Amino acid sequence: MRMKNKRVIVVAIATLLGMSTAVTTQAAGKTATPTKTTAPATKSGQSSTSSFKAASSSSTKPIPAATLVSSTTVDEELPYHIDKGYVYTSSKLNKQAGPAKDFSKVTWYTEKKAVIDRSAQGSGNSVWYYVKSGSGAQSGWIWQGNLEPISEGTFDIAMKNSDYFKNQNIICLGDSITKGYDGYETLDNMGYPNWLNRYLDTTVLNAGYNGAFLCDGGEQETTGDLTPTVNSHNFKNYDVATIAYGTNDYGHVSNSLSDIQTTLRQNIKKMKSDNKNLIIYGILPTTRYDSNTNSDNIIGKGGFTMNDLRDAEAEVYKEFNIPYLDWRKDTTQLITDSNHEYRLYDERLHPSAKTYQLMGREIAQFMINNYPKDKIKTTKKTAKTTTKKATTPTTVTKKVAKTTTTK
Repeated sequence: MRMKNKRVIVVAIATLLGMSTAVTTQAAGKTATPTKTTAPATKSGQSSTSSFKAASSSSTKPIPAATLVSSTTVDEELPYHIDKGYVYTSSKLNKQAGPAKDFSKVTWYTEKKAVIDRSAQGSGNSVWYYVKSGSGAQSGWIWQGNLEPISEGTFDIAMKNSDYFKNQNIICLGDSITKGYDGYETLDNMGYPNWLNRYLDTTVLNAGYNGAFLCDGGEQETTGDLTPTVNSHNFKNYDVATIAYGTNDYGHVSNSLSDIQTTLRQNIKKMKSDNKNLIIYGILPTTRYDSNTNSDNIIGKGGFTMNDLRDAEAEVYKEFNIPYLDWRKDTTQLITDSNHEYRLYDERLHPSAKTYQLMGREIAQFMINNYPKDKIKTTKKTAKTTTKKATTPTTVTKKVAKTTTTK
């Protein structure tokens, strides 16, 4: 009897031990790190969110493809940005390139407008745009309601060392290329001064004027010519000024290079007399393609070539120790014989909206690189350490401008 009881007890203990082992093993299985063979989605470097998605993708049904109903080419080249929604890799809209935050500093240009049927995804027809970044390196499909014009909302693309210009007022003097004319219409808020506002993160006044001359335009003179523009502004109100004239003097009037240089000198002196601390940058004219021919070495109405004009302006800027941007030397070749037909919207002289952005970026970088060293403010770092508990920074919520639907 005692032997039987002992046997029962041993069996009971063994059973209990077996159950305990099974429970322990099961619990450990829930917390153990997955092996390489069971969890290919947990590769090093992936975020927890992407790891979760990858791990669960095997059990998630694939998203059905949307159907492209119709598509048309978009003629306009106005820039947009995206601050919400997603970018999709194809018109099927079943694979994301990423969320808006991954493209927060990307400038988009629309190339196609399409109606896409999302019935298979539980929705109906909607309008989408195929877009490419300004550099052409990124592309995708974005719903029209998530595209916001650059001129609206928050779009931070300030460059490194743009703080040199913090709280400074900049004025840009020039002709139609400063104004933002594309050969057919003036692009609102799309000229390079508007891009300087973004890249330098400061206040910029666009004082460009369509058809303006550097020198006296005679019967064709405008109120936007260099002299009347300088006379109508008090430069005590500005910290920085850019000067960009000359292409109309080459193509439309017969003033000599000497006349042009004299006028430029007089106006620089006037600007400096208003404000001796005024920082001035010169911007030489871009290349023209009259009759589809590069005008750099062709004599114009004034009896000089475009290269002669640029060299004459450069001489004056050197006299005043003013840095000047020479598109022939100081930058990547923005407008060339091989690309002018699409970089220039009228294929002759005036940049496209996309080219204005590129110009703004080049000019902004030039201004930063040539900012007077003695005016750069340095911030002293304090070596003192404190044991005071750090406070949680206040979260600032940015207002998002009302989204507009593109036409």
